[in-house]
Formats: sequence, C-alpha cells, structure tokens
Amino acid sequence: MSRALAILAVLAGGTVPATGCFRGDGRIFADLAFTGLVAAAIISSIPPPPPRVVEVPPPRPGWVWQPGYWILQDGQWVWAEGRWVAENPGYQWAPAHWEQQSDGSWRLVPGQWVPLG
Repeated sequence: MSRALAILAVLAGGTVPATGCFRGDGRIFADLAFTGLVAAAIISSIPPPPPRVVEVPPPRPGWVWQPGYWILQDGQWVWAEGRWVAENPGYQWAPAHWEQQSDGSWRLVPGQWVPLG
C-alpha cells in the first residue's frame, strides 16, 4: 500500500488494510492487518530541526492553538504551520510534538484530546 493511498484513506475517512508505521522515507515498516482506522506513526532516525520562533496569535474564545512543528515529506523536513483547533468541552488539547525513543529514533506524537481530570 502506498503512502499516498494511506493518507487519502485517512482524509476520506475510509478503511484500509494497514496498521503500519511510516519511516521518514515514507515506507511502511510494520505488519499489515485489517482495521477500521489507519494508525500510522512517523519515525525518523534523525532529530527534527529546532522549532521555529513564531508569534503566537492572541487567544480566541472556543479555540486552542496547535503550535507549528516539523514533518518529514519525501525525506525532507517541512514546517507545518500552527493552527487553531476548536475546543472540545471536557478535554485538553495535547499538541503534536516529537519524542525521542529509547533506540535513539524520533517519533511524531500527533495532537490529541486528553480527558480532563
């Protein structure tokens, strides 16, 4: 299955036979299995560049800010601009960020809603 197909399926809300993880070069390196969701992890052997220094816009009622972050696209680091995310009552937004793994690789943790309390 190609990376483009997996991304297209996520955007379309479809189902594809994959729970694979993508390497920085876009290849799936985990086993394939049938699931209703595509659960892909972006992994890199090299650390992302330092975050850009950007002016954060003033707060907006009903919205939270997702800061910009680096993503890998065709083996190149590309900056994903920050964006507003509509609030989700009872939840707190945990922004997307990179975490270094115990093996020295880096994994992009997607932004997600975390229950309060």
